[in-house]
Amino acid sequence: MNKRIAVFTNGFSNEFIEHVVTGLQKKAAEDGVDVFVFVTYCSSNDNKLQNKCQLNIFHLPDPETFDGAIMLTNTYNFPDEQERVCARFQRAGVPMLSLEVDVPNMSCIKTENYKGVRDLAIHLVEHHHAKKIIFVNGIEGNVENKVRRQALVDVLKEHGMELYSEFKCDFGFYTAFLSMKWFLEAGNELPDAVVCANDNMALGINSALTEKGYSVPEDVLLTGFDMIKDGQHNFPILATVSRGWDKFGEIAYDKLQYQIAHPDERFNEEYHSYFVPSESCGCPASPESIKNRFSAIRNSYFETLQQSIMDIFFQRMQIPLSMAEKKEDFFEKGIMNTNDIPQLGNDYCLCTEAEFFETDDEQYPERIRGYSSHMDILYELRNGKRLQLRQFDSKNLYPDYVHEEGKSNLYIFAPMNYLNFIIGYIAIKNSPKLLYNLDLNLFIKNVNAQLFSMRRHIFAERKNLELKKIYMTDALTGLYNRMGCEKVLYDYISSRKEQNERSILVFADIDRMKTINDVYGHLNGDFAIKATAEAFRSCSPKEWLFGRYGGDEFIAVGPYPETDSIEELVKGISEAMSSEFRSLNLAFLLHASIGYAVIEPQDIVDIDYYIDRADKYMYAEKEKYHRYIDSVNKPH
Repeated sequence: MNKRIAVFTNGFSNEFIEHVVTGLQKKAAEDGVDVFVFVTYCSSNDNKLQNKCQLNIFHLPDPETFDGAIMLTNTYNFPDEQERVCARFQRAGVPMLSLEVDVPNMSCIKTENYKGVRDLAIHLVEHHHAKKIIFVNGIEGNVENKVRRQALVDVLKEHGMELYSEFKCDFGFYTAFLSMKWFLEAGNELPDAVVCANDNMALGINSALTEKGYSVPEDVLLTGFDMIKDGQHNFPILATVSRGWDKFGEIAYDKLQYQIAHPDERFNEEYHSYFVPSESCGCPASPESIKNRFSAIRNSYFETLQQSIMDIFFQRMQIPLSMAEKKEDFFEKGIMNTNDIPQLGNDYCLCTEAEFFETDDEQYPERIRGYSSHMDILYELRNGKRLQLRQFDSKNLYPDYVHEEGKSNLYIFAPMNYLNFIIGYIAIKNSPKLLYNLDLNLFIKNVNAQLFSMRRHIFAERKNLELKKIYMTDALTGLYNRMGCEKVLYDYISSRKEQNERSILVFADIDRMKTINDVYGHLNGDFAIKATAEAFRSCSPKEWLFGRYGGDEFIAVGPYPETDSIEELVKGISEAMSSEFRSLNLAFLLHASIGYAVIEPQDIVDIDYYIDRADKYMYAEKEKYHRYIDSVNKPH
């Protein structure tokens, strides 16, 4: 046994996830089993390719390293999500369990949607005498929405009624809010009751009615479905349908263990939903519900503060990361200057594709199936200790993961991507709070944006360096050109002065360059310039900086040499260059005269003064060489 199970979900159904994962943790702790949760935030409002990039998180785990898997299939927004998981785990023969939605060749446990809504509808019609009832639909084609609607329609038909109206929405707050607002603005008569396919839409209906001056339940009765926290902490507390999800995670764990023990058996079990009357339908709320609402109010400031802490975290990193020059700057310039987010706990890491900060846009793959075997841990917090950049094998899922015998740990994995760029994933250990309130999605989006901004600046800096190199480099010799000399060599001298350090400036000039060009041609002249530049650089101290000052003139600067005789150093360079030239067996005589100037830190003269001194010294050497050559060539 691997002593670990996998859970796959879309993170937007956060309260269902909380119920399931909390229950799984409780049971897994008894058996010493680790729980790995893989979560996406795919949305129909996002780019199709971006969603595909998100779904790569489902390729991260190796099915054969798990004892079994659970799919929170009802949370998925697209069939592709469940198909990817099913295909991989079923091919590996790993037992799987689906929650709330039937999947071919997979066992399933679910709560039915009919009974709770039927009881709700009977309550509205018979107890509150509602006649004009609006139904607020969820996503078109959704199976659960169809069943809930049908339960309401059946009860109305049994009482000789039909729907007063219905809204086409998407399970979201805002679409329901707008639908009710437009309905009232069109002059339609107020309904007796509004039945919503979930609590989120019921909250939207409540806000629209309030905006238009109506009150729930005094003017309109209102009900939802799912019994989410926001609905129970609302004024009024929502009447709703519960699916008993508070025990669903424990049931799912036991059923998965049964499936693991009986891999060839398939079962389908259903549990009843039930209606919970409350303030929004004109009934009193339970004492427990009222207690929970006041508890939420007491904690509201702290919850707001937690969100502010996250905002401050990203605000403090935004500017430093937008000026990053290398991936190490995420730690060195960014996160080092701010505090970690408490909700993430003491153990989490940001795992990024190594090539994300190395490969440019044109070459970066649009999609990666899974993640690279060698990834960067861009940042890790381990037992509260901050760790810098290092590499790891993504097959381990979590850096240095080892199952602790007799213990149960919870690991959460969520993808990081921006547009069509796979960035990597975030992994969190034993701190699921962000997963339970949708703040994990907010955190990831902020990280994605900042990492992409960081990437953009890194590549912009690289381009600028390339352009600067072209701008400041002599094409023929590879040395700094005149502009490069002014930007680099002269700055070097200034910095040495500021450090109260002596330096040296050396000037070299090719002797009788005009003769070489006139007699042997400009190609040989170019060769003479390249050969002199290379000899000057190779025969001088390694720490010197070199430039081509003019046509056949070269300049070098460096620290004051640790030698008793500067004259001997310069003479040694000159002789080494001459030896280098002789070894080339050229058709013409090649020689360079050299001069120098010592730069004292207390000098208050400009660079031209030193160049002029070195130039005069060099010309004195040049005249000596010319007299020597003339005497050699003089007829006897």
